[in-house]
Amino acid sequence: MWIGVLLLSLVVVIPQILVPLSLPAETIQAPIASSLDEPATWPYAFGALVCHQRPDRSFALAGNQLPVCDRCFAIELGMVAAFGAAVAVRPQGGFFLSLGMFLPRRCRSPIIVLAVGLAFMLPMVLDGGLQFISGYISAAPQRLATGFLYGIGQAGIVIGLVAIILQQVQPRCDENDDK
Repeated sequence: MWIGVLLLSLVVVIPQILVPLSLPAETIQAPIASSLDEPATWPYAFGALVCHQRPDRSFALAGNQLPVCDRCFAIELGMVAAFGAAVAVRPQGGFFLSLGMFLPRRCRSPIIVLAVGLAFMLPMVLDGGLQFISGYISAAPQRLATGFLYGIGQAGIVIGLVAIILQQVQPRCDENDDK
């Protein structure tokens, strides 16, 4: 199950790196016109669904802009890292139990672990919110760091929810196998 989630996240991230590298330099710049007839623009069409794709806030590879901005790319990398950790740890008892191993014993309740996941998300929410309400503009390293932490927190919540659902479904499957 967790390998499937990791592979799905990699299917999203890898084309965002390979497509700009495979195109001639300076082929893709924002605004990006995407078409379902041209597979090379599919990552850009997906990126447009979740990201502003501003060139001044986006990395370029081989002279081509990535399909998402640097913060969104860092979020995706954070999620891949967390899903990769889930594959390594295999949270059979659920995300909360596996993450709890990294926390002090008194902090291992699901509520505290959820709060830790939300705390990972908070720096980006504060940074983005401050930019939204003021003239402040964060630098690329700050957007990368806050995005990566947000991705880890977001993936942690997804992993936790999937683990809880699997824990609820597994006993029912075992009961049906006994009949």
